[in-house]
Amino acid sequence: MRSMLMGLLFVWLASNAVAGECPGIPEAQAILNRCLRTPLSVKTVERIRDFPVCKVTTQEGETFFLSMNRKHLIEGILIEVPPLVLSSEDYQILKKNVLSSVGEGTEIIVVTNPLCKACREHRKKIKQLMKKFKVSFVIAGFNREEINAAVDAVCRKKNFSNLFDTERSLEICDSGKLKVWTVSDTLKKYGITGTPVFVFPDRRVAVGIDELENWWRWRDSNPRPEMRLR
Repeated sequence: MRSMLMGLLFVWLASNAVAGECPGIPEAQAILNRCLRTPLSVKTVERIRDFPVCKVTTQEGETFFLSMNRKHLIEGILIEVPPLVLSSEDYQILKKNVLSSVGEGTEIIVVTNPLCKACREHRKKIKQLMKKFKVSFVIAGFNREEINAAVDAVCRKKNFSNLFDTERSLEICDSGKLKVWTVSDTLKKYGITGTPVFVFPDRRVAVGIDELENWWRWRDSNPRPEMRLR
């Protein structure tokens, strides 16, 4: 519960803080003196990269987070969220259930569903991947409607060109059910219950288009040209 509240506080701070610089140690010291009953000595002040807040540490070992506008002070710790990485076994399960592939080079697995709204809206981004990588499509479903549409796509052996076409009647086959259930259950172990999902060669996972774009930016700064998208 505490970690959830801390997360909500940081989101709120991010939406209300203004751009600026962190205070120097004297100013941070003055702020702590006004807020705290017990005097503490400021040791360092540094900007947090992913939030518009400043990390203030004290000689006594306490940590605080100060909003950039100097209006809010939070006491606590900031926990970095570790990357989501599939096990080797689960990565192989996805590879064994690839429906179709497009492109050449290093393989990126895209887990999708014919009813995936975000996939429909961002087809151009997925096509951009195809220009640089071998994109392999794996089908999953996380509710009854999605599962039926996913099974139909597998049974019809669809590819990217017709994957999101609407079918009047669905084709259901046992092999399709097995593939969809296997992939869906594998992803659920990691708390994944929606599409699109992107699995990269190092088995790292990006859930959603926003996380894919973060990966693009990260790869753009990677010195290996074959891993760049632009």
